[in-house]
Amino acid sequence: MPIAKPQRADARRNYDRLLVAAAEAIAERGADASLDDIAKRAGVGPGTLYRHFPTRQHLLEAVFHERVALLRDEAARLLTEEPDPDRALEAWLRALIEHLRRYRGLSETLKAVYDKEAELMVEVSGMMRWSAQVLLARAQEAGVARTDIDGTDFMRIGHGAAMVIIEPGADGDARADRLVRLLMDGVRTTTKA
Repeated sequence: MPIAKPQRADARRNYDRLLVAAAEAIAERGADASLDDIAKRAGVGPGTLYRHFPTRQHLLEAVFHERVALLRDEAARLLTEEPDPDRALEAWLRALIEHLRRYRGLSETLKAVYDKEAELMVEVSGMMRWSAQVLLARAQEAGVARTDIDGTDFMRIGHGAAMVIIEPGADGDARADRLVRLLMDGVRTTTKA
């Protein structure tokens, strides 16, 4: 599990900066991103990085947990701030696919180390399932999403799309947009014009 956030304000700021820098580096270079580069990006020395994250594994776990928590937070935000259940569901699918595209190597690295029963994997899986299920259920209750699928199906749709759209840049983004529209047409009770 991720190491608990430190309590001192300066230590908490360093911890948060390290997480942001690590997420950026991992998105660019994968799970093997240089720890020295991450420390430099965060504006701290290697000793500060190792005080917060004694091993690469600790850092990867913390970034993975934080990134999935952000997806969960986005689902919660969409539930309260987006009145249209269809738009909320599509927005979260887009966020899920973007997350999977950016952090694919991170997820694969951790899955190679942990089985699905490990505490970290159980927790992040729960956050993902909750996010998909609450948004899908809301769309189903509104009559805009098919009722013969569940949150797990919806997550698998996103995972499948992300696996075939891994290229960064405009071409990958255009393909992702097209695929999201096609996938949502399959989820909706009626096709949007």
